[in-house]
Amino acid sequence: MQTIPLIILPDEHDPEAAEVLVDGSVAGRPYRFMLDTGAAPTCLTGDEFTASLPQVGEKTSSGVFAGGSDDLIRLPSIALGPIERADFTAARMPAGARGRRSLIGMDLLKDHSFHFIFSEDRLLVDPAGPPPGAALQELTLGKRFHPYISLSLGGSTTRAVWDTGAGVTVVNLGFIERHPEHFRPAGMSEGTDATGATMETPMYTLHGLTAGGCSFPPHQVAGVNLGPMISQASDPFDMILGYSTMRHADWWFDFPGRQWALTCTNGAA
Repeated sequence: MQTIPLIILPDEHDPEAAEVLVDGSVAGRPYRFMLDTGAAPTCLTGDEFTASLPQVGEKTSSGVFAGGSDDLIRLPSIALGPIERADFTAARMPAGARGRRSLIGMDLLKDHSFHFIFSEDRLLVDPAGPPPGAALQELTLGKRFHPYISLSLGGSTTRAVWDTGAGVTVVNLGFIERHPEHFRPAGMSEGTDATGATMETPMYTLHGLTAGGCSFPPHQVAGVNLGPMISQASDPFDMILGYSTMRHADWWFDFPGRQWALTCTNGAA
């Protein structure tokens, strides 16, 4: 087991939202990455070093608001704490891509377990087991290894993508319309998706959310039409669970073992 600092970069416009970053390396060169469980491939920004690496293909990507495409390149090596891979294929963003960061995706994370201790801004890689006394939950991984968890809202059960790359939780507008008693309008905000596209979205205060045996306090979420994204997903879902929600607990994920659990902290009870 090894501990990695989590670098939490708050959103300057929304105090409940933030980016979750970690320091790693590519071919021995230091890189700061967004830690992104909502992304299938690891992706690097276009810079002088990545421009020198051979292209081996191309990939298309989709975000909440738009789509895009990136080159696939071969990295000599990549490391995040004790996780090291050689001859690793990653995506390369176009040079000068706005609103995007280098990120570590599920292609690098899926073979390991992690304890995301948001209450202390640190990440445990391959811990010995779940937190003592935590209630284990079944974890579903999609075809591209996106993690799906079950949530409860009042008397309803739904699913969410657990996405550390999302600064704020995003809820499908259709789901909000079906459960209006749990969503109080809270103005508008400009959001940015994984492709760098931005859009003004309605914000809501979410009430009554329960997950893994913990009840979450009211907090901010964004309402977006996720229909196109849901139609392309391998599993149905109603939410993309982001930092505005997950910051209220500490989360343990065993991706190979298909299990997860959490510890109630930071207002969750």
